[in-house]
Amino acid sequence: MANEGKVMKFSDKEFERRYGKIREGMQLRDIDCLVVTGNDSDWGGNAADLVYLLGHSEMLKGYVVFPLEGDAIYLVGGDASETSQLPMQMVPFKKGKGEGRRIRDWAAGIAARIKELGLEKGRIGIADMRVTPAGVYMELLEHLPQAKFVPAGDVILECRRIKSAEELEFVRKATECVDKGFEAIFKIARPGVTELEIVNAVETAMIGAGARRGNFIMLSSASWDERTGTQGVKGRPERKLQKGDIILNELSPNYAGYSVQQCIPISIGIAEKDMPKSFKEIFKLHKEMYKLTCDELRPGITVIALEHKIQKLTSSRGRFSRAWTLQITEQAEAHFRTDYMEIKSGMVWVNHPWTEVPQGERGHRGHIFGNTLIVTEGAPEVTSRLSLDLVVI
Repeated sequence: MANEGKVMKFSDKEFERRYGKIREGMQLRDIDCLVVTGNDSDWGGNAADLVYLLGHSEMLKGYVVFPLEGDAIYLVGGDASETSQLPMQMVPFKKGKGEGRRIRDWAAGIAARIKELGLEKGRIGIADMRVTPAGVYMELLEHLPQAKFVPAGDVILECRRIKSAEELEFVRKATECVDKGFEAIFKIARPGVTELEIVNAVETAMIGAGARRGNFIMLSSASWDERTGTQGVKGRPERKLQKGDIILNELSPNYAGYSVQQCIPISIGIAEKDMPKSFKEIFKLHKEMYKLTCDELRPGITVIALEHKIQKLTSSRGRFSRAWTLQITEQAEAHFRTDYMEIKSGMVWVNHPWTEVPQGERGHRGHIFGNTLIVTEGAPEVTSRLSLDLVVI
């Protein structure tokens, strides 16, 4: 791939673009200043807003005070030099001075900056309320009793939904990482190897390709009969692979804050033609669901309109309590409803066919394969170079 081996950074022009879009959203919402924070939970997804502002996903901590007018400041506890080498080209550093009672009294430092800006009576947006610690928020109310605080998790999210050309290169780099993860599975997966050994190999390969530590890795091995007789088989780290196993998986590496997802079914020793009839039937249906999504994923259609087409297809093939395909790529976005969102060029989606049989009935519940797509004006771009066909080892 074109980006293989490169350490990628954003241009100043890209930061200017995204900061301008954020301020446009703030103005529409009548917000004078954003207070932005995040954390590494949800596989880094809850740090998405900080990543978007700072341009990196390492050593994230602290808060960004981002005014509609004036300089944005990144408040860090301790010595600012500990992150001074990171690729932050636009947001200046401000050393946390501990204005309050503790070494890292975030609320006191945030409030002091807001007062410096003359916004102690302004509308302050919290981006976002899901991840801002309750203690910090309550203390901000005390420090700024005349300010109006409003939830603003949507402001940066709306800017992140449509990726710029530079951002899409980061998405493609994340795909390079996931491809390396699957190549590690293909190399190590054999009877007698444990699931834990496979997961460790995947993580090592994806980190080696540039992904951050602690990527989302879901992997389980079992015979197809065991899978269809339960409501899903969870990963069992010490379980050793056996001939006849089907490995279902979901790998989502994070490269500098940009995630992709890929799922490729893997068979241990059994060719597709020799697989059980129930596997071949659901695999065929999922392929039809995948193709329909690729055919319909064009600017102008809404998520719910596409999913209605998917449900019409699946209902003609059998009884399913739930069926869908589209999934957002950024973990944090899973907390927001996207049913009526209009698809636009530059968006990134996972095409992830999923079906569930009704509760109590025997059959597969979940996914078999999927990958990441970039929406264009024509057919969506498939980011991975790997096939989604059953891999037989």
